[in-house]
This record gives sequence, C-alpha cells and structure tokens, in this order.
Amino acid sequence: MKRSHRSKRKHTKGGSPHLVAENKLKLEAAATWPVFDCLISASWRDTMNLTEILISKEPPFGGVVSCVFLLDLGCLGPKQAFVTEFRTKAEYEREFRSMMKSRISMIDADYSLAAKIIQKSMEYSTQLGFTLPPGVQRTLSALGSLDVAMECHVDVPLGAEDGMPRYIAGPEDDTDHVIGILVAKCGHGNFHFTIPQSPIPPGFFD
Repeated sequence: MKRSHRSKRKHTKGGSPHLVAENKLKLEAAATWPVFDCLISASWRDTMNLTEILISKEPPFGGVVSCVFLLDLGCLGPKQAFVTEFRTKAEYEREFRSMMKSRISMIDADYSLAAKIIQKSMEYSTQLGFTLPPGVQRTLSALGSLDVAMECHVDVPLGAEDGMPRYIAGPEDDTDHVIGILVAKCGHGNFHFTIPQSPIPPGFFD
C-alpha cells in the first residue's frame, strides 16, 4: 500500500513522548467520529486475493481522517494498516480516494460490511495463532468499535473452499514463521501453502 504526497498529510507514527501522547489522543477522538465513506476491494469474496478497505471519517473541525486496511482472508487476517489525514474533503477525493480506486477495482460498501470483514479476519487469524501488527492496532484505535458489524448479515469467506487455512506467501512475509504457527495449530497437511510464481522471468537481471 503506497502512500504518496507525504508532505501534504499526516500519518500516525512514533516520536517524542509528547508527540506519541498527542497522536494517541487523536486516535481516541477519531474513534467517535462518523463514517462518511467506505470502499472495499471488488474481489473481496475471493480469499486468494488480498482485500483492501478504506474507511473515512469526518472530524467535527473539518477535514478527513482515513483508516486503510490490507487483509488476508485466507489466513493471516489484517496484514497492514495505517491512518492518514487530509485538510479538506476535496483534497481527500483528489489525492487519495481516486488513487486507491485507480490502483485496484474498489466498490462502495456499507460500513457494517467493512467492519464485519475486518472483525471476522481478526477472529480467524487469532484462532490460528497470529497476532495483530502494531500498525493494525493503532488503526483500529482510530476506527473505534466494530459493533456495527452485527448489523451486517452477509457471510464473510475465510480460508479455502474446503475450510482449511490458505496461506499464499507474500514478498515481505516471514514464511518459515508463518508455516511454523500453522503446523503447530493445524498440523501437517491441514492447510494450503502456495508461493506465487514471480512475474519476472529467470535471468532477467543477468
């Protein structure tokens, strides 16, 4: 998930104790702000693909705060997430929302569906023995309660069609660590493991 135009908006990150405390207060406040826009990957039902979710909130003082999630519904649950801010809705529409939709096919969705997808992916990955990355935990703090997921009656697919976890190794994954957790939890032969073939032909850089 690339983040462009860094100079024009703020992202939550570490720093001095004062800055960390200030960011924490912002995240806690953002949890209560209303959601006005929500996008999800058009292919979210296919657990062989990663699912991206964009949820945007409207602060009482103006601007936009967006929570972005990258989810693996086949195994790992939330892999990455971040919070980003915009001065105006026009800036958000122009610099971020349009960029997200141009990268992959995304569709408008009810917030209850997006919340349910996030919630179910967390429950599934936690049952398998995986923990949430720090960036995901921070973003969830800004997103707030996922109770709205109870209003959604759409089934969220998890794992493979046969019910077993489906792990498709990513370029930044610690594959040995992931496989170790799956073997300990599920046992050998009780999960699917795939290493995607590189689109770069052998010898391309020779």
